[in-house]
Amino acid sequence: MLSRALRKNLAAVVGGVSLTVAPFVMAARAHAAAQTYPTCQAEQLSLTLDDEGGAFNGMSQSGTLLVVRNIGAGPCQIQPLPLVQFANAAGHVLPVTRRAVGGPKPQPAMAAVAFMPEAELTALLHWVSGAVYDNAQCVSPATLVLVLPSGSLSQPFARHMCAPAGATAFFDQMPLRPDTVLPTAHPVAAPTATP
Repeated sequence: MLSRALRKNLAAVVGGVSLTVAPFVMAARAHAAAQTYPTCQAEQLSLTLDDEGGAFNGMSQSGTLLVVRNIGAGPCQIQPLPLVQFANAAGHVLPVTRRAVGGPKPQPAMAAVAFMPEAELTALLHWVSGAVYDNAQCVSPATLVLVLPSGSLSQPFARHMCAPAGATAFFDQMPLRPDTVLPTAHPVAAPTATP
């Protein structure tokens, strides 16, 4: 399975016509919702996790990409920072929360993000995976749950997360944004002959 980063740099040749990967094609297919689209329903979305082959690992740090795909028939919009929860093997939600970006001050509201059928949005999750804190508390959730107003999506997680003693803020969460990796082929124009 090719990593998303590797697929981003691929080019293909089909039927003798050179095709190139458009690196920002998904930005054209998924964008901030300047106009109103229906709110995405849980049943029209799929969720996967992509560790990019360990690209986010190192120095007691780890991470993964949330990949949300629109598998519905039409465009829809979603809040860019949906609630992410973690559960144990029995399905009980663990006291694991997102760290506030820039500290505890109130965060500005962000516009919903719209995306078309078959398009994807991604968000990086990042956490400390080693017991680097004094009296660190660590958990190994069995499941990641993405909570939406209309339901939830879940994926097996099985990763190790640590936080300082007495803290519940275990991870950083970036906003969902258009995925710029999925390739879409565009024919390369033949050079124009000059007299």
